[in-house]
Amino acid sequence: KFSVSPSAMDGCCLVSGGYDNAIKIWRPDLGACFKSFQHESQVNALELSPDRKTVASAGFGHVRFYQMASSAPTASKSFEGHTGNVTALGFARDAGFMYTAGEDQTVKIWDMRMGDHQRDFAHQSAVNCVQLHPNQEDLFSGDQEGRIVRWDLRNNQCHEHLIPDVGVAIRSLAISPDGSLLTAANSKGDCYVWTIKDGDVTARQKIAAHPQNYILKCKFSPNAGLLATASSDKTVHIYDVGRNFEFKRALEGHSMWVWDCAFSSDSRQLVTASSDKTLRIWDVEQGTCTVELKGHQRAVTAVALSDS
Repeated sequence: KFSVSPSAMDGCCLVSGGYDNAIKIWRPDLGACFKSFQHESQVNALELSPDRKTVASAGFGHVRFYQMASSAPTASKSFEGHTGNVTALGFARDAGFMYTAGEDQTVKIWDMRMGDHQRDFAHQSAVNCVQLHPNQEDLFSGDQEGRIVRWDLRNNQCHEHLIPDVGVAIRSLAISPDGSLLTAANSKGDCYVWTIKDGDVTARQKIAAHPQNYILKCKFSPNAGLLATASSDKTVHIYDVGRNFEFKRALEGHSMWVWDCAFSSDSRQLVTASSDKTLRIWDVEQGTCTVELKGHQRAVTAVALSDS
């Protein structure tokens, strides 16, 4: 089981957000929410800061920051600059900068101390996802027209384009913890895999994960042994990375789209967020749901977890 403290500052920190404009912090061991924050718009994505003291939420035109230990229900800080929905976000390892992607066709790099975006990178269509490589120097972003762009943060320029299926939206990107693999999931239910070695990105394989359904999220487990894909077909699929992405099992139980997912630090459990207004915690090896969390009034679209 997850180890959870009442303050959510030690043990497990599980946060969710959705279309009800609410961000909730959960006690999975009790199956209950013990704190909520107000958000001014739907929650498109969530990310915990490296020190777990802050949760960042992507909304319409802004990123809001909430202090986990605060009793105030409102944001402590805000980044403004996008002109549409902020679709994805993340922190650098040392929390010195943040990166965001948006429907305004831009990727932005933010200085965490100054609170402004220092660099903008332009796409030709809405940007749905963005991931920072563990080397902290290469940033990958995926857009609505099927492009994946690799940005060189050292030289502030586009390094290369990858287009696995022309015109098919890239919905999610994931990079393995050791930085050796890149995956991209699209709106046709395919997941593409590339190998990253010595700075080169080489096509490896295509996984027909959820045919003719959206893959809304792909995630590597912390031990790099598993890949999870969450889909509009109401399921999450688990693949064995070490066996050439062999299909292991489907996690079935949600009654509507599964938008997001997050692995526990030991890679044994997976949290999923769904349009059916629930979060579920799964035993990945057994394929069973061990906890169902209810409390959101509309679709749950984002989840962030830290339990190390």
